[in-house]
Amino acid sequence: MRSDDVFSLLGITQKARKLISGQDSVERGVNAKKVFLIIVAKDTSKNTRKKMKNLSARKNVPMFFWGQSGELGRAIGNEQRKVIGITDKGIAKELSRRINLLTGVGDIDEITRI
Repeated sequence: MRSDDVFSLLGITQKARKLISGQDSVERGVNAKKVFLIIVAKDTSKNTRKKMKNLSARKNVPMFFWGQSGELGRAIGNEQRKVIGITDKGIAKELSRRINLLTGVGDIDEITRI
């Protein structure tokens, strides 16, 4: 498993229109119960990381800090993206599995509750 596998799946997810990006859009999606996984770039500001972590915990949506904003943006055909929300349960579960395998971060409950 390589990090390119995660970025490739993000690109496919964007093409399938099963992804939203941008902090405000992702927050609206989470509040509307349409987001099943949140991915936040590691180079995001401390305030944004804290905000998204609190939202994730409050709404029981799994979240990972993954990649840099430029990498996430390129993966989905944009310049930079700091926050991405996955709107498909199956894809969210697979992305969670892949990121977890690469980083060892997160626990199995995080993946299975999707």
